Amino acid sequence: MLLVASFCYICSYGLGEHITTLQASFTQYTKSQGNTLVYGGKLYVKSPARAKWIYEKPTQKEIYINEGKAVVYEPLLEQASMGHAKIDFLKILRQATRQPDGTYTTEFENIRYTLLLEKDLPKKLAFVDEFDNVVEIIFSKVQINTPINESEFVFTAPAGVDIIESF
Repeated sequence: MLLVASFCYICSYGLGEHITTLQASFTQYTKSQGNTLVYGGKLYVKSPARAKWIYEKPTQKEIYINEGKAVVYEPLLEQASMGHAKIDFLKILRQATRQPDGTYTTEFENIRYTLLLEKDLPKKLAFVDEFDNVVEIIFSKVQINTPINESEFVFTAPAGVDIIESF
């Protein structure tokens, strides 16, 4: 389920400490059992612990994370699943430490994340998820600390959508 405007920010603040919002387009590659699934969309992140992933391809899906609660909305299925969220994108960034190869790594909720920067902005986030899928997310059009309305992180179910609660 995304960082710094200049290297000086990394040095003086630590990776991501000064970031309050982040917006980006993304392409996600998920390798599972010899197959690679490719997804694309947009990401919005806001401190503290809010994120919205809008998957535009191959099918539409929206994931809302708002301070420990998650909603996965799938328009084609006309359903939204609600539960708990364990991921905090900005916390992952803030905990990452620079490695000798120039990447940044951290462990969060028993998953090791590796972040690659390009021109001091996030370029790629890679990890192996709890199902042993290898996930690589490539970011483009990254913007930090631009205003994001709070309403972006609030899911409002359209009429006729089934709500599945899995708390």
